[in-house]
Amino acid sequence: MLKKYVIKNGTVLSILNGEEKKADVLVEDGIITKIAENIETEEAEVFDAEGMYVSVGWLDAHCHFANYVEGQGGISPQDDLLRQGVTYALDLGSLGPENYEQYRETILWRTDLRFMSYLNISRRGCGGTVNRTDFDGPEDIDREMVIRIANKYRHELLGLKARIDDKFCYDPVYVMEQLRSLADELNMPIAVHAPRSRIGVEKLLTYLKKGDVLCHTLAGNSEVMKVVDDEGHIKQCVLDGRDRGVIFDLSHGTNAYSYDTAETAWKAGFFTDTISSDLHGGNIRGPVYNLGVVMTKVRGLTQKPWWWILNKTIAAPVELQGIKDKETELREGMKADMTVFKIEEGEFTYLDSKKESRTFSEKATAVYTCTGTKVYTCRDRASE
Repeated sequence: MLKKYVIKNGTVLSILNGEEKKADVLVEDGIITKIAENIETEEAEVFDAEGMYVSVGWLDAHCHFANYVEGQGGISPQDDLLRQGVTYALDLGSLGPENYEQYRETILWRTDLRFMSYLNISRRGCGGTVNRTDFDGPEDIDREMVIRIANKYRHELLGLKARIDDKFCYDPVYVMEQLRSLADELNMPIAVHAPRSRIGVEKLLTYLKKGDVLCHTLAGNSEVMKVVDDEGHIKQCVLDGRDRGVIFDLSHGTNAYSYDTAETAWKAGFFTDTISSDLHGGNIRGPVYNLGVVMTKVRGLTQKPWWWILNKTIAAPVELQGIKDKETELREGMKADMTVFKIEEGEFTYLDSKKESRTFSEKATAVYTCTGTKVYTCRDRASE
């Protein structure tokens, strides 16, 4: 722990309006006490951010650091998120009501990462064992248990989650009806994984209301789940869903982000409301690597400014998903919550989930992550 430290010579970047200013950031006892040029650094640990940006800490709105699936494993909150620039994360339904309490008691609270979770309505969450899926039959949803756990831990749960692809779900309509009914009874939003589901995006969206999240929007894996039609237009059901407040999330993942689908949607005037990684043990060595790589792909596709991309990554989930304890702008008096990052220039080639490659001329790389009295030195997963 550092009693006093300063981020020196960086460019403080607002993710709300793109304003940039050359400034140092002084942290004392974990609190940002001054943001100004040329702060005196006596008795302070100095971190040189020359040529780098300093923003509010990155948020990953979809990842899995609580994963019990045998053969996959979860990711380390410390090494795979904090040391990748992420100070706050959402675990998107890794755990169900049978194992949520056990995990939070033994592991989740032993980290500097701040987080909230979605509760999977499958008893065991994402799979449980290599020989089981999330929903093998109706017995895998215990309504009373879901309601009990959701009410007990409501202060740390953002909503309910289900995966309804055929790979994980024996009957997507039954599961969606249960998910919708439970969410309405609990007055909680839902998040849905369905990039390869036979249910189809038009029918699926009839279940989703304001504040609900459609994950993996730009996967392009299934014709019936695509957000664009054969003529390259955004489907009317998608536009209607956005109008009523459905949240469309990128959530890259192993099999859920297509350059071609994303580009077609972008040309039609559509992009996701939020940007997230869906990072887990199965894609940390590619194609995801980390949140910085996902943002790099979005930059290459859209050519939008970095602050706009950070806004969709951090500020948009905070606002749309009602995250109460995450700052979106650096200010004096707040607990230190910062990511120091650089924009590298060169040629950076990454695959999408269909193994198509594209080369980008810029790349976002986290260098330091600051949370309270601690500063983590980041490492670039994509170059290991």
